[in-house]
Amino acid sequence: MNQCFLPHSSTIDSLSSGGSYELAKLSFFHNRVKKNIDLLLGETYVLPDVLASFGEFSKALSGLIDPQINFSEAQIKDKDKANKFDIYDKYFEVTRIAGMTFGQFIQQYLDSSAELINEIGYTSMSRGEVAYLLKGWEAANLLLLSIHPAKTDEDYTPEDVLQSAPTENDKRALYRWKLAHHGFAIFMILSGYCLDQASRDIEEDKVSSRTADWIDKAAHLFRSTTACMEFGNSFTSSVYRSVIRPDMSRANEEANLPNGFSGTQNLEYVTWRKKKLNFFSLLKEHGSRLKADVIESTELLRCYYLEDMHIHSIIAGRMVGIEKSLLQEGFGKKGKSIAITAGDMLRMMAKRREEETQFILKLEASS
Repeated sequence: MNQCFLPHSSTIDSLSSGGSYELAKLSFFHNRVKKNIDLLLGETYVLPDVLASFGEFSKALSGLIDPQINFSEAQIKDKDKANKFDIYDKYFEVTRIAGMTFGQFIQQYLDSSAELINEIGYTSMSRGEVAYLLKGWEAANLLLLSIHPAKTDEDYTPEDVLQSAPTENDKRALYRWKLAHHGFAIFMILSGYCLDQASRDIEEDKVSSRTADWIDKAAHLFRSTTACMEFGNSFTSSVYRSVIRPDMSRANEEANLPNGFSGTQNLEYVTWRKKKLNFFSLLKEHGSRLKADVIESTELLRCYYLEDMHIHSIIAGRMVGIEKSLLQEGFGKKGKSIAITAGDMLRMMAKRREEETQFILKLEASS
């Protein structure tokens, strides 16, 4: 698995121009994604055809894996051993880049995406979850190509360079676990950007069909983060207990984190959550400005937001059963007794999300 390079600020707003935009590669990827969406979501689903198409898809994209991204020394941010986000990044092999260019981000996006596609065919992911990933890539490609449209005279010829995941069972589990977090981070960054654009439209009283499209993209990109977690848990609970959990526990002990690993140390999720709260606040304040298509897209976002936590609780139940999460274990070491399981905790969080988004069901379109 390759190291993942992400913007220092966890947003594409800060991406700078300069250098190659890698648009020919992005257009090539977009066309391949559309082809596989048509096959996977077609009226007839023939498994051998899907597997063959994904094999060809993976081979065509393999030349995008492990690009030689040129960073200056000043761009690479040093990690602070006392910073919870840096500790999380270190474990998941993420490096923050100051002044990241659009082209550098595209190379990382294509690298992580090609690695995921290269491995999907060997996982236990369902057709539905793979479809959510493809729809996320479609939304991401349309977004990125709208920022810098591809030139019609540019073309990309795929290179026949294959890279496979580790064959050893333990290493392959860790590979999937960490690669899933790379995909999660990129989709979350792009979803947050779309939420910001929709929020700006609402705040400036410029609500239009474009606003609905921003929210629709934000929803699909967010749902892809959930699919990434399904990808990252494509192994048995015994592998999780014997490989993944001990590996995180060792990293937690080395960093001396007081409460163990949790989403509160994931910079992409924390940043997205702030953008989501701002978006919800604006919806409540300016609900009278919303058109029917905006409300419909918002309801889709709500659906995926709720579904996300329910799926996380199912994954927790599947992987740890009646055990506690690392976060709960951290509190237990402080003498705070916690009787509920990791799955219980996530189900409680799902209930809070339902309460948080109840207002969306009461929004009424303006005339």
